[in-house]
Amino acid sequence: MKKILGIIVICSLLGGNAHANVLKFSKCYTYQNDSGKTGSTSFDSSSYEKSEFTINFNTGTVLLLSILTDKQHKEQKSNWIKSGNAKKYGGSGSQKQTMSRTTITHYDDERVYASSNVDGRITELNINLINGEVFTEMEFENPYRSFWVIHKCIPPNLSDVGKEKEVRGSSGTAFFINKTGYLLTNNHVVEGCTLSKISYKNKDYDTKLIATDKTLDLALLKAEIKPKTFLNFSNDEAKKLNKVYVAGYPLGKGLSDDLKISSGIVSSIKGFEDNSNEIQIDAPINPGNSGGPIINENGDLVAIAVAGMTEAQNINFGIKSSAAERFLMSNNINPKKSMYSGIKDNDQLLEILEEGTVYTYCN
Repeated sequence: MKKILGIIVICSLLGGNAHANVLKFSKCYTYQNDSGKTGSTSFDSSSYEKSEFTINFNTGTVLLLSILTDKQHKEQKSNWIKSGNAKKYGGSGSQKQTMSRTTITHYDDERVYASSNVDGRITELNINLINGEVFTEMEFENPYRSFWVIHKCIPPNLSDVGKEKEVRGSSGTAFFINKTGYLLTNNHVVEGCTLSKISYKNKDYDTKLIATDKTLDLALLKAEIKPKTFLNFSNDEAKKLNKVYVAGYPLGKGLSDDLKISSGIVSSIKGFEDNSNEIQIDAPINPGNSGGPIINENGDLVAIAVAGMTEAQNINFGIKSSAAERFLMSNNINPKKSMYSGIKDNDQLLEILEEGTVYTYCN
C-alpha cells in the first residue's frame, strides 16, 4: 500500500496548471478480481447503469459517481430489507446512486493518484489520464479484507489540456531582493516557461532567468527595473510562535489584481518530512502564492511561500530565508540584511510588501 502523502507540493498545486481544472472519465465499466477469491478476472458491467470519475484540481479531489441498474437496485433493496437494516436504520432500502470522494495526493502528466480513509475503509486510486484506466484498491481494517477493481472509462480529450496550458500559462508571485532588479520566486513557477514576465506599477516587464535550484525550489530572475523598495533578509531564524505575514496573488489575477496579505504564526521550524530548509506556518497559502515573501513583524524576510497540505487546514510551508541566502551567494548575489530591528506598524509593513512584491507569469 502506497504511503499517503496528503500533500500537493506547490509545483503541482500552487503553480501553473499542467491539467485542465476538471477532468471527467465517463461510461466506466469494471474489470475486476472479485475479492481475490480465485485469482480469475472477468469483465462485469451488469451492476451499474452509469459510473464516472471526476478529477477536480481546484478542490484536490476525485469524485466517483455510480448509479445501479434497476435490476441491481431491486436486488440490493430486497437484501437490505431481509437483513433488517431498513428497520434498524429507518430506511426503506439501499440507494440507487452512490458517491465517494478521495483526495488527490500527487500527479504527473500521465497519472493522478488519490487516497481516502473513511471509517476504516482505505481507498487508493491510480488513474491513467491517457487510456482512461482507473485502478482502485480497497482495504477494510476491521475485519481485514481487501479487493481491487479496474475501471475502463472513456478518458477526457487531453488535447484540451494542452490548449488550456497555452492560454493560461503558469503564474505565481515574486519579490525584489535589491535595487538592481533581481527577484526571487519558486523554480516551479518559471519551470518550462519560454519567457517569464512580471507586473510592476501597472506595467509588464520581461525577466531573464539567472539561476534555479530544483531541490530548494528557488529561481533567480532579473528585470530591467530599479524598484523603490526591496525585501531585506532577516538576521535571525524564524522561531515558533513568531508572527508572520504572507503576500502574494492567490488564484492569480482571476480573483483581483490587488496584492493579498494574510497573517499567522510559525508553527514549526521544520517542513514536510523534517525538511530543515523549510518552516511550517498557519497563515493561508493558496494557488498563486508560490514564490511570495513571508516576513516577520520587523518587515524582514524569513521565508518564501512554497507548499500547502490538501487534507488539513492551516498547514503550509515556506523555504527558510537562510536557505535562500545560500542559493543567492552561490550565484554571486549578496543578500541585503536588515540594518535595523524593531516592530513596524501595519502601514510600514504594507508599504514594504506592496512596493517589493510582484505578480509573475509565463508569456
